[in-house]
Amino acid sequence: MPHSFRGIFPILATCFHSDGRIDYASQERLVDFCIAGGVHGLVALANASEGHLLSDQEKETLLGFVIEKVDGRVPVVATVNHPSAVVAEKKAREAQDLGAAAIMSLPPFFGRWRAGNAEISRHFEIMDRAVDIPLILQDHVLSDISLSVSDLVGLAERFEHLNYIKLESGNIIHKARALLAASQGPLAGVFGGNSGIFLPEEVEAGCCGTMPACYMPEVFRKTWDLLETGDMEAAHSWFLPFSRLAAYEKEVANRCVWKALLVERGIIASGAVREPVPAFADDWQREQLLGVARRAGLFEQY
Repeated sequence: MPHSFRGIFPILATCFHSDGRIDYASQERLVDFCIAGGVHGLVALANASEGHLLSDQEKETLLGFVIEKVDGRVPVVATVNHPSAVVAEKKAREAQDLGAAAIMSLPPFFGRWRAGNAEISRHFEIMDRAVDIPLILQDHVLSDISLSVSDLVGLAERFEHLNYIKLESGNIIHKARALLAASQGPLAGVFGGNSGIFLPEEVEAGCCGTMPACYMPEVFRKTWDLLETGDMEAAHSWFLPFSRLAAYEKEVANRCVWKALLVERGIIASGAVREPVPAFADDWQREQLLGVARRAGLFEQY
């Protein structure tokens, strides 16, 4: 395979002005911040990007902007989620034409309407025919679709471009080990998710990288470099306080309240999230998040 995605692929936040418009100046600073932090790739339009809250036109414009500003420095993965395979096929093709290096997708679902295995297979068959770049299947609790190891391996064996899985459902450490043992060829790699909380353990299980949020790229890159050299003890020691911050971000300050960290670091102008704003996204919650980050030492990094 000509591609080899390994390492830290943060999910880019979508930056908003207080009136809900996309803030492209902040978006450009965020791209440069992540690349300066040593990331190996970037992911746009994902769930943690509030991609599901953007219009089709906003998605296309934003993706084009990100790819232009990245300018080939790292690969950009575009998220394409839609319950209709026809729409997903069109959006995947458009993303490829804009210069995306890969497409990441959930299995198709709409509310409580879940696709069965045959529908999922057909959905990815249509997408597989639409593109010439890798597909990354996102195995996430959001879809409420349970795909077994054999399901995932079977899809990878059937479809030429379905080369990666991102795990965010169930015991991902166990699932990664089982997937890599069972695949023996069709999968180029398995990414961890869940905010990268257990990056060292994911690497021990054989994962090729992780896709965390984008507020501490240099922390994840240093952890990755230590893991790559085999210095597991140093990696654990360095990452331990930051893993607690990642856990707080995921379990308490989700729905992008964590953008407050990027404001504090001087990268983006506003921590605004797309309406409707979650009830917990108040000043008290943001201050507690900043406190967790301070105790982890995040603001001492730059």
